[in-house]
Amino acid sequence: MKKFLVFIMFLLSSIIAFSDETKEEYLSGKIISLISEEKSDQDGIAKLQKFNVTLLEGVDKGEIVEVSLPVYMDDEYNVNAKVGDRVVVYKTFDNYGNDEMQLQYYISDVDKRIELYIMGIGFVILVLLIARKNGLKALFALIVTVAFIIQVFIPAIFKGYSPILFAVLTVVFSSLVTIYFTVGTSKKFFVALLGVIGGVLIAGILSYIFTYRMRLNGFLDSDLLASAYLLKNIKMKELIPAGVIIGSLGAVMDVAVSITSSINELHETDPNMSKKSMFKSAINIGNDIIGTMINTLILAYIASSIFTLLLIYIQANEYPLIRILNFQDIAVEIMRSICGSIGILIAVPLTAYIGTVIYKKNK
Repeated sequence: MKKFLVFIMFLLSSIIAFSDETKEEYLSGKIISLISEEKSDQDGIAKLQKFNVTLLEGVDKGEIVEVSLPVYMDDEYNVNAKVGDRVVVYKTFDNYGNDEMQLQYYISDVDKRIELYIMGIGFVILVLLIARKNGLKALFALIVTVAFIIQVFIPAIFKGYSPILFAVLTVVFSSLVTIYFTVGTSKKFFVALLGVIGGVLIAGILSYIFTYRMRLNGFLDSDLLASAYLLKNIKMKELIPAGVIIGSLGAVMDVAVSITSSINELHETDPNMSKKSMFKSAINIGNDIIGTMINTLILAYIASSIFTLLLIYIQANEYPLIRILNFQDIAVEIMRSICGSIGILIAVPLTAYIGTVIYKKNK
């Protein structure tokens, strides 16, 4: 990937804006034929392929252009495009030292949008077929939450506002929308809402404390360090606890809503049940949920770090445990998993207590 990135950076650095009309853009295209395939004497490049590509969008839509694609000796750097593939075409103007701008096209990547659309549509159809009305509500809540993150949370962080503050606002907003569409505006709504916010805030506070205790700076890998000049206005340290707050939301909400629904059922089945019995029953129900929810959360974090774990395993002989545990990205993933799990654990007794108090306030 590094050679490919260097190749792209070289292309970008060769663009000279001699006029305002010079424009670079990414377009969708389809490879219709292989023109030639020749061996290359360039270092690291095995051969050079030339394709005819039909442009599928933009002002040049319908045109057939000739595009070169290097095939690197190391396969991990290759695009691996072939005839019939939809590809992302990079359109730019190159200057060859004679003050003459020449239009050039390069294959940037295979176009993955159709596969992403198929997965997305398939997911929506399954949700609607299986969950029907409740599935539609869940999808709406999810879309609204994602829109809030993209339109409010991310821009606010970029402008220099506190990621933790806006993570909390995101949690409150998402909880209001999701719980409302799940249980309505009954007592269950307030019990679940308070349980979710309490559990998530505990996870966030703990991650905030340990972020500063462990001197974490938020730059978890070399790519972030390389982009540090773009992130000067962003409070990178706060992104870690902000990520824990939002990342633990789903699991904590699942636990809180489940316990709240159980308390409601207990109350409807036996309105005269004592506070002590209701609280104990809610705790027992929560204990059955905790194991699977903690596994879900921790395994999700492990899956997101699988490549890092693989690299550490391969280099295990080179690094002692003291060094491995002090890699910033490893420390952060462990902290996320533990703090998120603690949020789930706290949500059980907290929701059970709040539910018991609200449902039995006159008892």
